[in-house]
Amino acid sequence: MALPMREQATALLARWAPAVERFWHPGTDDGDLGCYGPGYIHWGVQSNWNYAAALATLAQQSGVADCAHWEGRALAALRFALRTHITGDRRGNDGRSWGHSWISMLGIERGMHGVAVLDPLLTDDDCSALRRVLISEANWLLQDAQRGDHTGVFAGLWNTEGNNVPESNIWWGALLWRAAQRYPDAPEAEAWQARAHAYFINGISVPQDAYDETPIAGKTVAQWHAGANFFPNFALDHHGYLNVGYMAICMSNAALLHFDMQRAGLPTPDSLLHHQADLWKVLRRMVFGNGRLARIGGDSRVRYAYCQEYLLPALLFAADVLGDGHALTLAEQQLKGIAEELDASSDDTFYGARMGHMCDANPHYFTRLESDRACALSMLINYLPLVTVPAAPERSFEAEVAGSWTEIEHGAALHRASARLASFAWRARGLTQALCLPPSDVRAISSAEWDRNLAPVVRFLGDADDDSGRHRRLLRTSLQTFPGGFATGGAVMEGVDVRIDEGAHCTDQAVTHLAFAALPDGRTCVGLQWVVAAEDRVGYLVSLKGLHLNVANDLFNAFCRTIYTADTTRTLLSPPSQAEVIVLESRWLNVDGVLGLALLYGAECFAIDRAANRRGGRYGSLWVDEVCSSVELGPRPTHPGEILVDVGFAVLSGVTVAATAAFEGGGLSFDVPRVRGAWVVGSDGARYAVVANFGAVAVDVSALGQVVTLDPGACRVVKT
Repeated sequence: MALPMREQATALLARWAPAVERFWHPGTDDGDLGCYGPGYIHWGVQSNWNYAAALATLAQQSGVADCAHWEGRALAALRFALRTHITGDRRGNDGRSWGHSWISMLGIERGMHGVAVLDPLLTDDDCSALRRVLISEANWLLQDAQRGDHTGVFAGLWNTEGNNVPESNIWWGALLWRAAQRYPDAPEAEAWQARAHAYFINGISVPQDAYDETPIAGKTVAQWHAGANFFPNFALDHHGYLNVGYMAICMSNAALLHFDMQRAGLPTPDSLLHHQADLWKVLRRMVFGNGRLARIGGDSRVRYAYCQEYLLPALLFAADVLGDGHALTLAEQQLKGIAEELDASSDDTFYGARMGHMCDANPHYFTRLESDRACALSMLINYLPLVTVPAAPERSFEAEVAGSWTEIEHGAALHRASARLASFAWRARGLTQALCLPPSDVRAISSAEWDRNLAPVVRFLGDADDDSGRHRRLLRTSLQTFPGGFATGGAVMEGVDVRIDEGAHCTDQAVTHLAFAALPDGRTCVGLQWVVAAEDRVGYLVSLKGLHLNVANDLFNAFCRTIYTADTTRTLLSPPSQAEVIVLESRWLNVDGVLGLALLYGAECFAIDRAANRRGGRYGSLWVDEVCSSVELGPRPTHPGEILVDVGFAVLSGVTVAATAAFEGGGLSFDVPRVRGAWVVGSDGARYAVVANFGAVAVDVSALGQVVTLDPGACRVVKT
């Protein structure tokens, strides 16, 4: 029988703590000091705060062995953090002191629940040091706060402007409020509190706030408003892409202050809650049924880490403050995934199974990953008893989150139904990413991998292949929504500004035209892809893949996928014995009996590209098999105007092998150049056509007996 959440989290921490003893650095001249991890400026400091909080929490739980030892570790790590602050008397392990930066107070915020646990053990010197650090950071925020070229309270929609700062505004406000409540005798306490309101209201801020006359903390929202960090429908362009993870981070930092103040019997400001409920209405649609974030805009870091960890306190906040009756169940499911990953590790580290290679290659980052998960678990242990459990929900989670979400300006759309989560994001990490899979089927969820999913891979010589998309440029997008789905079209320039040793340079080498539609049947998506080389130059392709469905094949699915086709069943085990391309002589396939693919035109069979290394994301955190309509690995020259990819396909969510085999669909022919289309029979029995104009001028075409006007780049759905 599964343990209750607090007991399970404690058991996980108890296994983890001895495993990371090898990352402990004792103080060279003071036995009362020590540091977890390298302790370098920036994330090393955060990791040490995380560790102190996690070990302090572990030491206080009943039935845990070596409590005194873990308590000593927590105190030593806390004292190291306080003394190596720029107001302290010693330097950190990199020869520098930390503090007075946009991120310095994040570690403090994430560590303060552990400080509360240690409070009875703190000496007068410890308390004085903590006061010194918190007041110093609060005064810096009040008088000298700066992030990049911006000072004071600021915000902005687009990452390229350098002022998209929702998460740091919230943790800056939290530090100020915390200091004001903890040290009300400080002469600046009233000013800290006032400035905290400004940061909170400019955390989850939207353009509409500029006109909002709702009073908060003595002013209207409009009077507090310095700028919008979120788009009108709460899309977030953080790190330069649609960042679901940082939507969760923004909620998590509100959660920390809420629960810490509640436990201390101190007030929490209404300004902290500004748009939190509105954001949660959007974010909860982007959480799979197993508590894992559905990163519809991708991720620039290790898969199912960092932002995923801090969804845990956000879920507790959603239950306690927002009354979400499903939030605690989602937290239980997330905890189950953490336990599964720890069980797969041979050394009782959280990430040893998937990211063990990073332990030696980059211990600075590996220890950070480990500490974030430990810190999130300790938050759960501390905060869960404070949660007022909401009433049992009347409807299922999938019923509550069903429906559509779009952000036209950001080029993003999502439709969620019980059998299908469908999305497309033009400004995803690396540009162009789609999803189509059943949102609460663990077999399907475990297959999710973001990088250019269901979008062509077109890489030219000199492309760094770092998943950033810096050699791509968005040209145009269009988006149409309708009951039960959406249709989107657009184009991306490929091979932008590539440089080749020594001295060679080329740019704008091909254009990828895409159309993607989620049909109103609640199961089917249709994709159309057309990639054409530049008319006036020769490029050198190194990788070309059409269709491109990512199928993660790692520990979350026991390293095994079963692929069914018209004439064979093939088992794919990870890791592969070698890199290879497997050709499947079939126009349809099904993955694990839950996800179907059908070729509609432009290709006669599938090819599965398998890599000899983990390639999920920049840090290689998942084995991924790539199901493609074609795979071409160069280098080889392209001819001017050469058509590189021309394919249409359907993705069938939550369908059996038999249903995939029986699926009906095909291509449509048009007399108009650069128009592509396909027809399918949906799961509702209706016939649909999806048509797209990849040309430069508007055209009228006939599909299923209906005349459709298509603007350049537009995609439309016709139903009969």
